Amino acid sequence: MKRTILARIMLSLLGAALILWAVGSLALGLLGERTAAVVTNIRREGGERAEFKPGRYTYNIGYTFTLPGGKEIHGYTKKIGDAVYIKADGTAKVTVRYLKAAPFINTLEENTRLSPGQPFLAGMGTLLIILINHRK
Repeated sequence: MKRTILARIMLSLLGAALILWAVGSLALGLLGERTAAVVTNIRREGGERAEFKPGRYTYNIGYTFTLPGGKEIHGYTKKIGDAVYIKADGTAKVTVRYLKAAPFINTLEENTRLSPGQPFLAGMGTLLIILINHRK
């Protein structure tokens, strides 16, 4: 009995996290402050991705931006790309969006635009919550 309740709680929290992730990226696009960031490092993660298209890799991209008060904030994102990539030399710039009240919540501006992934994530989170809590 306790195991079932714990599993339902954990899966419901996972569903809520998926919904928050989807809504949060859109909220950053609408409400977030816009600033320029410097790409500090690019690192390839693991080996080649197991996809139908060969030569694709996952990259971790680190960036840093400075708040108007002078405080430096570090962020990172993941991107999927081909085998060729440029090493970070500290001069490449990207545009980021961040919450003014909580600048540690930030992402690249390109991730804040509406895309098919956001409704999909929100839908999967909602479906997970409904299915796991549905009474027979």
